[in-house]
Formats: sequence, C-alpha cells, structure tokens
Amino acid sequence: MFFAGGKQWLSGALVIVGLWSWPVVVKAEPVGVTTEVQEEGTLTEVEKEPGKSDSVQMESVVVTATRTETPVFETSLPVNVIRRGQIEREQPISIAEIFKREAGLDASTTGPGSVRPMIRGLFDDRVLVLVDGIRLSEQRGGGSHRLSIDPYQIEKIEVVRGPGSVLYGSDAIGGVINIITRQAKVEDRPGRRSEFSLSGGIDNACDGLEQNTVCQGGYNNVNLFLNSIYRNTSDINTPSGNLPHSFYRGFTLSGSGAIAWPQSELTFSAWGTEGDIGIPNRTAQESYFKDEAHAMAQGSYRHYDISEYCPEIRVDAAFQRHQRHMQILNPTPATSDLDILLNINTWNLQPQANLTWGDRHRFTTGLQFFREDASSTRDRWLLTAGGWTPSPLPGVIPDSDRTGLGMYVQDEFTLTDRLSLTPGIRFDWIRAAAGESPLHPVGSSSADDSAVSGNLGMVYRLTPHLNLVANAGRAFRAPTLLERFFYGPHQDTVDIGNPDLKPETSFNLDVGLKANFSRFQGSLSFFRNEISDYIIKRDTGVFDPVSGLEIARWENVGRALLYGAEAEGAYILGAGFSLFANLSYVRGKDQTASTDLPDIPPFKSNYGLRYQAAVRSDWDVWTEFAGLTVSRQGQVAPSERPSGGYTTLTWSTETCYKKTVRLSLMVANLTNKSYHDHLSRVTWMNEQPGRNVRFNVSFAF
Repeated sequence: MFFAGGKQWLSGALVIVGLWSWPVVVKAEPVGVTTEVQEEGTLTEVEKEPGKSDSVQMESVVVTATRTETPVFETSLPVNVIRRGQIEREQPISIAEIFKREAGLDASTTGPGSVRPMIRGLFDDRVLVLVDGIRLSEQRGGGSHRLSIDPYQIEKIEVVRGPGSVLYGSDAIGGVINIITRQAKVEDRPGRRSEFSLSGGIDNACDGLEQNTVCQGGYNNVNLFLNSIYRNTSDINTPSGNLPHSFYRGFTLSGSGAIAWPQSELTFSAWGTEGDIGIPNRTAQESYFKDEAHAMAQGSYRHYDISEYCPEIRVDAAFQRHQRHMQILNPTPATSDLDILLNINTWNLQPQANLTWGDRHRFTTGLQFFREDASSTRDRWLLTAGGWTPSPLPGVIPDSDRTGLGMYVQDEFTLTDRLSLTPGIRFDWIRAAAGESPLHPVGSSSADDSAVSGNLGMVYRLTPHLNLVANAGRAFRAPTLLERFFYGPHQDTVDIGNPDLKPETSFNLDVGLKANFSRFQGSLSFFRNEISDYIIKRDTGVFDPVSGLEIARWENVGRALLYGAEAEGAYILGAGFSLFANLSYVRGKDQTASTDLPDIPPFKSNYGLRYQAAVRSDWDVWTEFAGLTVSRQGQVAPSERPSGGYTTLTWSTETCYKKTVRLSLMVANLTNKSYHDHLSRVTWMNEQPGRNVRFNVSFAF
C-alpha cells in the first residue's frame, strides 16, 4: 500500500519529480552542542576565478538526528533546520507561521496563541518537542493549547522527520522538534566584551505590537545573556470579519550563563513566560487562558577531548513548571463562569557519552530520566437570584505522576567508503499513577509501560554528489496522564480517561535521495509509517447529565497508516538570485475502520524567488517573493468537513547597515484572500488573517 492513493498520489509524485531541479538547503547543529557556524542557512555565491562561472560554497553543517556532529548530506533521515536569520526575516507571530513554509511540517492552530506542531500528519503527543534537548512538558493532547516558546527566543529549530524513539524515547513516533534557544556564548578569551540589541515591530492584521531586548557579554571565561520579550495582539482581522477571542498578551524573560575552561563547559539557563491567550469562541463572553505561565531552568556540563576512545561526556538536568488557567464566561449574557487550573511539574536528567572504536565506529550512549507531577482544580460559578454561587466540580485530572527511564546506544558505522550504517537500540520503562481525588470518577490506579525501540539507517554514496538514504525504525508512545486520568468538559464533549490504555508502537520506513552539487542541493523523501494500538477519543453515545454533552473516552482502536512524500530545494541562478521550492504530500488511513484519519494536511507547495547581495561594503539587501499553494482536502474523517484549496502570496524585504541597523518589511496575503486552513480548530468562518503588513526595526550596539 506504499503507493496507494490512485490518481492524486500519481499526480503529486509527478509534480515532485518535476521540481527535482530545485533541491533544498538544510543546516543544523546537534542537540545541546555548541559549534561555531555561519548564521545564514542559505547558499552563498562566490567567484572561483575571474571569468569563470558562479558556484556555491557550502558551510560546515551538523545535524541533530544522531546527537553527534554529522554533515546533513551524510544522514539517513530527512531534516529541516530553521535559522535565526530566517525567523527575523519572516517576522512570525508564532511558530505555526514558520512551520507552514517547511516541507513535511505544519501546525494545527486556534489563533496565534495556540500552536500544535505537526510532522507528516502527526501532532500533539505523537511529535516530541524539545527545548535545548530537554522534552517540553505541556500535555498538549487534543486542546487549544500554547507552545510556550516565543519566536524571539529561538536561535534555531531542528526537525527530524521520522521516528526518533531510539535517541529520545516516548512520543517521537512522527519525529522530533528541537527548539534551540538564544543563550550566552561559550567563550574563553581575555578581557571584557558586551553586546546590546533592541528591536520592535508592528502588525496590522491583529494590531500587534512586539518588543525584544537582548544583552550579552562576558569577562575572560565567564559569559552572560539576558533577553526580554513583550508581545500584544488583538483579535485577528480576517476578510470575513474579526475572529473573536483570538488575542494574545504576554511577556517572556530568559537568561543564561556559561563558564568555559580547557576541555570543559558549564552552562545554566532559565526562562519564564506568562500571558493571556484567547481561545476563539462564537458564544462566550470571555474565552481564554488567563495568566498562563511556564518556566524552565536547565544546567549542562560538557567535558570533551577526553581520550582517543571517549571524545565527550555530557550531563543535562532541568526542571519545568507549567501553570494552565482556563477561564470561560459563557454564554452571552453570562450565566456561568468556569475556571480550570492544571499544574504540571517536570524533572529531567540526561547523562550521555560519545565513544569511538577505531576510524569506523562512533557510538552514542546514555540514560534519560523524567518525572511529571500533575494536579488540577475546577471551579464553576452559577448566576442565581442571590448572585454568583459556587458549584463544586472535580479537577480535570486527579493528583497523578508519571516516571520514565530510558537507556540507549547507537553506532555510526562506516562499512566501506561508499556505505555507512546507523544501528541503534533503546529500552524504556514508564510508570503512571493516580491517587484518589474528591468528586473525580477515575479512582486510584497505576500502569506500567515498557518498550524496546530500534532503528537502522543507511547512507550509500552513489557519486560524490548523490547519496541514496534509507531508514527503518520502530518507535513507541506511552499514554499521557491526561489520556489515562482526565475527566471533564473538553471542547464539544465530556472526556474520560482510560487507565487501561496500551502504548502505541509504530514501524516507519524512509527512502530518499540527497544531492549536493555546486549550484544546488536537494532531497527527495518517501515514507510509510504504520502505528499499532492507535489511541483516539471515541464517542460513547452516553450524555453527561450536568452539561448535556456527549461523553467521549480514550481507547486503543487498532492500526493507523500514514504515507507520503516530500521534495525540497534551492537553485542558484547567479547575480544574487536563487529559486526555492518544496512539496509535501501525506495520506492517513484508519486501517481498522477503513476510513481516513482526521487532521491530515492537504497537498501543499511553497515556492519563490529570492535576491541577496551586498549593495556596498556596509549595506546588505535581501528580498523575496514567495507563494503557498494548498490543494482541496476532500479525504477527511467521518467527523470532518472537506476544505477548499487556496494560494497566498507574500513579499518581504530586509536591509542591514553595518550589521547594526536592520529594517524588515513583510506583506503577507498580498491579495487579501479569504480562506480556511484545514488544520484550524475554527470551522465556522474563514479564520486566516487578511492582507497583513509587518514592519520591524532592530539596533545592535
């Protein structure tokens, strides 16, 4: 069934092959490893000799797929990397806007404050989100929840498309997203040094205002970094009218320090964010997450160049606290007020060692430990003749915890000059437990999950410029605390957890081709991912007597199959001009019910023309004209509505003077098109912003 799908699959494959001459540029660094590389993730033009043709010069690149420094061209899995320069130019309000322009990536959203990243049709807890190599504990499953990272915090985003359970454990069935934040530079040189930058921007589609301040410096081997971010947006203005309760108001503060000495580094970082996040709702007087807060503190020790057989050891430790507070004043006029609070504390510990054996073996081995504690309260106030009266309700989850331990080893093995293999194996044990809680229907219970994951990657060098790549991997996902123990209203149903859920397991096969020539780079990937014991919420046909909503329960329903293809590329035209394009196609099937899976993104293509040049020795100019074409999605689950196709156009430009003053301008949705994103949770209107002018200015001292 790999090539199932009939005419739509065939037409998509033909378009991909037709655009093979536009390959991709991908750059990355390994998780948690500090490496000096150039900032921009684009091909750069150079002149070999006077009178000779233009060529491109590749940067030294590394990738997160193996947790070691490996050139992207030499990895067996497809990778996306979004660098700081790209983020500054695109001026995104949220990470969702970045992902929609990438091959194989997307996002489900409910306004700018709610982002659920997607890889190849999988999202929520089937995609593992890391921050600086540590899993982000947010329990996002199924709701309009925020990804607690602001674009201004990000130095780089690395995405591995395909299972990553061997190196990262549970939840990496669809892939791994590692968000690398801006932190103190790791330097050891005499004297004082300091840098300061201030930037701000406006956005007319939601009357947005943003401000970012960065201070960093150091003395000898001590380095410090501080970043403050303020963002305030009103409801989104669409061609169909305002999207109610789609606002965002928030503040983020982050800081870090680093001490470097010969063969060792010690770093510490912390960040915290708090904000009000609107949840679009047609009837509520108020609908938002109030004062939602997420904080994380992390420490890391790295010792390198230890011996011939042990190049590096590393230990990471982190603590997170997430406080979620949902408030609904509903309906209009208000007759009831609902407050839901959910608190999650998470501890992480990750020791890792890199080992070598001769010139042919490079081992990565380590342990990963985490513990999550969750608690919740829920208050309902009814408007009666005597005023607002409390009505006791159980929290959405009883006091519960989840503990996990994983052990892994992976070998990067050079078999011949042409063939390299990457075998890996991992064992995980995860225990979830809940105690008795007043009024909560899920009583005291516990469950243990264990799994063995494995992968085998292959890189075969057809020529010095073409690599044939393949990867087979088994991944797993343990049920979350919410899936096991949740109880309460959630969107259109009353959801009840299932303590007896079994973990999901998957088997994924990737095959592809990577090209690395003087004028272009590119990749073409095909994948097939089959998931067993797939977990969904299933309606029970029973209605809750208090709310009148139908009760839904999480259950294992059988097998799900996702398959598709991606192509991406960039081609140097010369004289500062280049072309770029990417294509993504994914199909999802519920094999047990013989129906389509919900929330599968339609076929999409990003494409455009870019110009970059130094006008004078102290002026740099960059401009881009880009399009996004999305096809109609008619292959939907029984509970879904089909969505129409659309094309949007974007023009953006940037100029930089002596790397101190940067002016950026973007006009998104140039034609002011009214359209609906199939992955949006808003279904009653065309919810996407109309013509949107964004302007940003930054100063560096």
